[in-house]
Amino acid sequence: MGKTFWFTTDTLGTGDEQLGGLLMRNFIYSLARAADRPERLMFMNGGVRLTCKDSKSLDDIRLMAEAGTIVKSCGTCLDFLKLKDRLAVGEVGDMAGSAAVLSGSSDIVTVA
Repeated sequence: MGKTFWFTTDTLGTGDEQLGGLLMRNFIYSLARAADRPERLMFMNGGVRLTCKDSKSLDDIRLMAEAGTIVKSCGTCLDFLKLKDRLAVGEVGDMAGSAAVLSGSSDIVTVA
């Protein structure tokens, strides 16, 4: 199993929200163009915003999905944030699937 990136927020780091958004966009842009792309991207909590319409990272996430990266966004999170109808890339995931991936993977990178 390849590398799994677990996004729990739509910003990178703590402090200034605008800077955190810019850092996250730059990180995802770089990840999409890396020689060794991730096997899976998982989005939970505020991270699901990155896979929804109007996300500035959509094109880069789509680029990875088109290259074979699995993209899953937490269904409970999408429902809670009222974003399910705005999902623009990937599939809706569930907690059972997330738990299985996270407990079965040896190479998980948490992006927060």
